[in-house]
Amino acid sequence: MNKRAALLLLILGIFAYGINYGTVFANSTEERNRPEKACSEEFEKYRKELDDRVLKDIVKSYSLDLSGFQEFTHRELDLKVGDNINDHSDQISLQHLFVGGSIGSMRLFLENGLEGTRGYFLYKRVDGNNVLKELNKMGNIWVVMTVDERKAAKLEQKPFNWNKCAD
Repeated sequence: MNKRAALLLLILGIFAYGINYGTVFANSTEERNRPEKACSEEFEKYRKELDDRVLKDIVKSYSLDLSGFQEFTHRELDLKVGDNINDHSDQISLQHLFVGGSIGSMRLFLENGLEGTRGYFLYKRVDGNNVLKELNKMGNIWVVMTVDERKAAKLEQKPFNWNKCAD
């Protein structure tokens, strides 16, 4: 009986310590890293500039013409509450493309939107190489037909300084 009581006390102690430690950690980082609205807007501008530089570099390296193509973000491909999965297999088949790391944002362009049959998925790998995945729609599913990776500059950019927001 004493072993059970000691074990129960140990488990409760670990649990209580974990809750308290997590709470202290969350509070301390929240107060230290809480960005002000102006800082958040500045970061969005910084991120957009990086995304634009990356896209320009990729388009140049593949001599792409994206006129007639519509851009989709990962979030735009998410299903809405009440959507039937069977009615949106085209969107679901594109979501896996956004998995992994990249410099800047991964970009999806579909000719004539989701109704079209051709598209490009573009991104800059963390090693700096540019990647172009050509997509074709077969039935209701988007399929990667070719993957082309080209050596490119890494596009160095200074990290955003969040410390200036701590005032």
